[in-house]
This record gives sequence, structure tokens and C-alpha cells, in this order.
Amino acid sequence: MTTQTAKPPRQSFGEAVYWLDADSPGFPITLDLRPLLGGKTLAEVDFELLWAFIEANELYAIEYNEAGELIVMPPMYMPGGNEETELLADVKIWQRSRGGIAPSSTTIFRIPGLGGRGPDASWVSPERLARLDPEQYRTGQICPDFVAEIRSPSNSLAYLQRKMAEYIAHGARLGWLIDPRNLRVTVYRPGQEPEELENPETLSGEDVMPGFEFRVRELIFDAAG
Repeated sequence: MTTQTAKPPRQSFGEAVYWLDADSPGFPITLDLRPLLGGKTLAEVDFELLWAFIEANELYAIEYNEAGELIVMPPMYMPGGNEETELLADVKIWQRSRGGIAPSSTTIFRIPGLGGRGPDASWVSPERLARLDPEQYRTGQICPDFVAEIRSPSNSLAYLQRKMAEYIAHGARLGWLIDPRNLRVTVYRPGQEPEELENPETLSGEDVMPGFEFRVRELIFDAAG
């Protein structure tokens, strides 16, 4: 007798219905909603409707782009969650004495010209925050000064590399792509080629986050073992 695996709860966005399966291979999964948008971008449709869909699928990190596509990232399991919080904790401690905000990885930034992105760690400077009106602040309409992504085993490296380049092109001043399984960090800066670091001991916040240093080998690479 064949046992069928039950599908996860059905979710909908407008008239489109999707099954999101936590065991699906090949993340990220891209859902093309353009046929439903009538020529609009996702940024132009009802933001509250879009947000309701994202919240209904809270197991996943769901991002979107200006073209009208939802990008479904894999759920976070324990090793990746621990790696993420190691970095988040250090960024948050540094931010408390420097100002700005260092939100959680569940925060979606509505980056102008790019879409909705949720970096694993980020920091927005006080100067950038001061330029936002209350509605822009509430809905995160800004690109962080600093962004970091930590690659999980199910993440496409090519997608994360493209994502980091997009952050820089839309206003980020420093980016780290941390690949624990290959003991590698790629550093992104405006106007420069990405710099690959093999098994570095520490990472510097450089002139973007003066005085910030992250012990990536001890806190992520050695732990990933």
C-alpha cells in the first residue's frame, strides 16, 4: 500500500494559489505573478495584500522583485539559524553605541527600484533613517548601508551572488556573502570587484561600520565544522 504525503496548507495571492513544500529542492523558488498583475509591478499592487501572503507563509523568507515575481527562500533550520544569530548579535551590540537600526532577518526592506529583500543581517545608518518619512520608515523603503547573507546548503550560490550585487547597485555600501561550507567570504563594495577571502579569521566593518569586527572563523566556520 502506498502512503501519500499530505500537502502543506494551501496559500493564495489574489487569484493565484500555491503549495509551498518545505522539502522542495532547488531554492530559491520563483513564482511569476505577472499574468495576474495587469501590467503592474508588485510594488504597485495592494501592499497589505502582498504582506498578508508573506505573513501567511511565515515558515519561509519570501522576497519579491519589481518585475512581479515572488522569491521563496528555504526555511531556516537550526545550524543556519545559529550562524545567523551569531552575526546578528554582534551587529546589534555594535549598533547600540553607534545609532541607526540593526533589525532581524525577518525584516523586509522595500528597496526602491529593486523590490522586497530580507538580508540575514543588516544595518541602516542614522543618516539614512533621518531621510525617511513615517510611512517610508514603517514599510522599510530604504536600502541598508550594510548587508550580509549566509549561504545555507539549499541556497543557490549564483542567486546569492546576484542578490549581493543588487544590494550594492541599489545603495548598500558594504556586503558580506558568507559561505560556511566552503570556508569563504566574498566582500562587496561599490565600484569594486567582489573580493574573495579564503577562511578569514575576522571580517572588518571598514569605514562603513568603524570599529566593528566579526570573528567569522570562530563563530561560523568552526561551528559549521
